[in-house]
Amino acid sequence: MTVPISFFYHWQNIPDEMYPNVMREFRDNGVRNLVATQWLLERMIREPALPMTLKTMLRNTGMRFFEAHGICSTGNDLACTDRFRRPGMIADHKLAMGCAAELGCKTYVVHMGAYESVYFRTPNEELRPNVIEALEQLLPEAEKLGLMIALENSYEIANTPDEVLYYIRHFNHPNLACCLDAGHANVMAPGPGKSPDRYHPDVIDAWHGHVVQYDGALEAMAPWIVTMHLHDNNGFADQHNLPGTGTIDWPGLAAKIEKLPRLVSLQSEVKNGPSASWSIRKLCETFRHIFPDHPMG
Repeated sequence: MTVPISFFYHWQNIPDEMYPNVMREFRDNGVRNLVATQWLLERMIREPALPMTLKTMLRNTGMRFFEAHGICSTGNDLACTDRFRRPGMIADHKLAMGCAAELGCKTYVVHMGAYESVYFRTPNEELRPNVIEALEQLLPEAEKLGLMIALENSYEIANTPDEVLYYIRHFNHPNLACCLDAGHANVMAPGPGKSPDRYHPDVIDAWHGHVVQYDGALEAMAPWIVTMHLHDNNGFADQHNLPGTGTIDWPGLAAKIEKLPRLVSLQSEVKNGPSASWSIRKLCETFRHIFPDHPMG
């Protein structure tokens, strides 16, 4: 299956006047598709003029935003337990989804939530009603906008593939699907030498000191995967590194990707920006080598 690849960039680490330069650098390396990041969307819902400014930049550089990472983290995740924040959180997601749709994005990736699970050890059974309430309000908006909400797996108890699938099955809605994060899946997968006590402290803390590994995340989520976050790591920490610098079997993963029935896009979520250890050119060359049949332009 041939689907396009979109590229993430840490826009928050450069001044606005440099945005067109970065867009042109991606373009000159054969890329047209970018990801509207959570940081950009947070700005857009607070700065009403920004979407038009970005559309002008995109038009002038021949680029486009093809996918969106929804607003996230404390106060923005669907599982948020702050009853005073929740109405604003849902309203902000609707605004962010509107911005994403206006820019032409096809999917809107969301985090179910980790803060309450990690820091307050709130069990999944108590978080699920919050996620369900949020999705009950967001799914009609997604349907109206023509967006696909994609739930992402991560490395916390509240974000396992099984939790993602709980909501997929609960709603059975055509606008609710999955984003398989390959880096997160690699962290949580068992493997030779992957003793739970070797994990990064963030992962150990996320599991309250008792990490439970998960094998076969892609296979479990496969029927509902519409987009993927692609990045590498050492199997013990969420590093967002360049493919080929970690332990993911990229040829094997690429072969599995070709069999996903609902896939509409792939996304590079490799950390990128002024402090990255690789250039935009190296990033693009790497993805072109691994996925030669998937267009970037």
